[in-house]
Amino acid sequence: MRILKGWLVWWAVTTVAMAQVTVTVPGAQKRSFAVTGFVGDATLAVRVTEVLKNDLQLSGYFSLGTAAEAEFIQQGTVRANGNHCQVECVVLTRATRRAVLSKVYSGSQQDLRRLVHRISDDIVQTITGQRGIAQTQIAFVWRRGGAKELAVMDYDGHNVRQLTYDKSISVRPRWSPDGRKIIYTSYKSGFPDVLEVDLYTGQRRRLAGYPGLNTGAAFSPDGLRIALTLSKDGNPELYTMDADGRGLQRLTRTRGAESSPVWSPDGQSIAYVSDDRGTPQIYLIHHSGGEPQRLTVSPSYNTEPDWSRPPAGSNLPPMLALTSRVGGRFQIGVYDREQGSVRPVVADGADNEDPSWAPNGRHLVFTKTQQRRSRLYLLDVLANQQVQLPAVDGDASEPSWGP
Repeated sequence: MRILKGWLVWWAVTTVAMAQVTVTVPGAQKRSFAVTGFVGDATLAVRVTEVLKNDLQLSGYFSLGTAAEAEFIQQGTVRANGNHCQVECVVLTRATRRAVLSKVYSGSQQDLRRLVHRISDDIVQTITGQRGIAQTQIAFVWRRGGAKELAVMDYDGHNVRQLTYDKSISVRPRWSPDGRKIIYTSYKSGFPDVLEVDLYTGQRRRLAGYPGLNTGAAFSPDGLRIALTLSKDGNPELYTMDADGRGLQRLTRTRGAESSPVWSPDGQSIAYVSDDRGTPQIYLIHHSGGEPQRLTVSPSYNTEPDWSRPPAGSNLPPMLALTSRVGGRFQIGVYDREQGSVRPVVADGADNEDPSWAPNGRHLVFTKTQQRRSRLYLLDVLANQQVQLPAVDGDASEPSWGP
């Protein structure tokens, strides 16, 4: 699989206007790390070691090697008592044999993978100072037969859990900032409505069911407002409303169709798609309305923007990923403000769509379609490496990475 290797122009965001900056990213160089495994319960030790190695590799911060050469060395013990298990993990520096991490983790054997994800995130945080992603989840559209249902899985593709059983079409899931809720477009009523599902209680409610199109909903960074597309007044236009469905405000008035809104990290602006001038392009508008600003010009077809939101203390700036159509194929790119164009980051001959940023601002999850089958892939933007997630029965698409 060929990945176009090129440079990325990192993007810094102000309130509404944006300026291009070039950033040298500390920590992009991988640290050498040795996972020596765990003693104790042999069966559990094998599972723990396998998951930990995969987590550290996917993090992008480490190259795994032998204890004789690595900068950091892991040691540990796994104990089992009935359904309960306890994992002790110690990370040493090879040069000084000083422990930089020494901690005991407890949980049930059913949650062993998630327990190891905690270990991995602690290792990433301790050594790099950056947030790990191993405990995050990804929502996606799961198609089996003619129905499209929503599902959630761990970031590494395991522990898949179906959310809807409507035997209808559910699309475009988006997370609330606290990770408790997902909003999405449902055709269960026969018409596109915006619904919300609470992941803790399983309760659902309709947020927007106006006549016509109700779709593309996305939470603001503070979770208080929602941007979405409605056609209740005739044309698909961009609106915002309170998270409870009240306080509706119209932002755009064009002859084209607006779609796919995404909030800027500071919550002041909304990027979205409009075909008002012919082909779909990315525009920017203030959250309270005003004159839109066109961002993309080339390529001639750009959709599905998603804005990264690196956590406080991260050494990465926010970036805007999107889907472009070039030569009849879809590819993932990052917007270059200075050039007014898109730099491809996934362009390998397949159809690559639906980019969604991880909360660390470094990884993307996206849909790759080959031979009429859709699968989910992860992309480490700094390392320029793709990894296919374990395949589910059927097709997986439209991923949304949780907080």
